[in-house]
Amino acid sequence: VVGNYWPPQIVIMEGDTLEPVKLVSTRGMTVDTQEYHPEPRVAAIVANHHKPEFVVNVKETGQVMLANYADLDNLKITEIAAARFLHDGGWD
Repeated sequence: VVGNYWPPQIVIMEGDTLEPVKLVSTRGMTVDTQEYHPEPRVAAIVANHHKPEFVVNVKETGQVMLANYADLDNLKITEIAAARFLHDGGWD
């Protein structure tokens, strides 16, 4: 998986070929003022060690996205409101 500053998205790829399999936009509403943000950047991506899931911090919107890749045809994204301007890691 990769996260982009531009275009604002995460891309899940095949591990051996790096072919894109799924594109997920990070555009959305900010957690505090509920304003639409057209270009939120991916600040960090961390693999979950216990299940097939990536934890993605989205900087400007303040969302933490949990991308469960167990079934890529039905990719499940759970969004958790955190705080705006999450930085790399965002665990503080």
